[in-house]
Amino acid sequence: MMNCFLIGIFCTCIFVASSVAISSSSSSHFKNLKGLLRRNVRSPVNERIDCIYMVSRDGDYWYQSDGAQTGVCGLYLIGDPDQLVEIEFNYFDISCADDGLLNFLDGWELGGQLFPSSDDHALNIDMRYQTFCGVNKPKKLLISSQNVAMIQYRIPETGQGFTLNARFLTNPKPCNVIARMPSGKYSIKNWGRRINCSFSIIYPENVRVQSMAVGASKYAGVLSQLQQENIHSQCEKRGKSDYAEFKTGDGLDPSLMGYNFQMCGVTNAPSRSLEIPLNCGNSVVRLVSSGKFYNYIDFQFNMLQPEDTTKDNFCTL
Repeated sequence: MMNCFLIGIFCTCIFVASSVAISSSSSSHFKNLKGLLRRNVRSPVNERIDCIYMVSRDGDYWYQSDGAQTGVCGLYLIGDPDQLVEIEFNYFDISCADDGLLNFLDGWELGGQLFPSSDDHALNIDMRYQTFCGVNKPKKLLISSQNVAMIQYRIPETGQGFTLNARFLTNPKPCNVIARMPSGKYSIKNWGRRINCSFSIIYPENVRVQSMAVGASKYAGVLSQLQQENIHSQCEKRGKSDYAEFKTGDGLDPSLMGYNFQMCGVTNAPSRSLEIPLNCGNSVVRLVSSGKFYNYIDFQFNMLQPEDTTKDNFCTL
């Protein structure tokens, strides 16, 4: 019950408690998160953190309450796409009796939405949250399943707080990812597994597919696959169990996004016909895999300019 209580407090309080004046609107959620990403290019490696803070480098980070902060704060941790986040507490003093607590989230939460979504994460929601309070530091290492993790904390008692060491570990088979940059190239692979993987970019984007093999026979040779040019849209309606999705909305959770375009098949010819504009505050490329095929999709992504974006009704669904 404490986990659910923390989530509810976080959704309503974190945006008024932020040192960067995060507001409660959907567009402001992403505007300020983008600001944190840009500001964190060279984050310090031994630093006191603010109520809302983001880190992407190995180091020691600490927080001490001044007694003025009564809401819930958030520490966002983000690594490269092929990394996991590891947290170890070196010092911990958060009074349970004074309604203080700290929560580790395997993923990110913003505006009440989670990434990865429940559809894309191997653990159920209860296992993704771990809550702590007291004077004994958590003994075990806390490790995320993807390149992002989050610490939520409420520490009303003056002088109390925590110190943690953050490390970013190599992930040989990345799946779910939040991009640190608004432009670049990436390849999503299922490694032959039955798994859903999402690549999330917290900007409106133009995505250009360079090559893909989704739903192609895993016994076909590489050359024969690359010689095929057979792309289908709206694959799920065609009865296909493997497909790539292109989604956009103004929240973190891909399952709640209002726009969804699907592709499946094989191509190795970059073409303007395979460009997908995603106009809302968050853009997602998602690979859905049944485990019957070795799927992959290679793509470029570039941030859309304001004059190229239009706000559609599905953005806020």
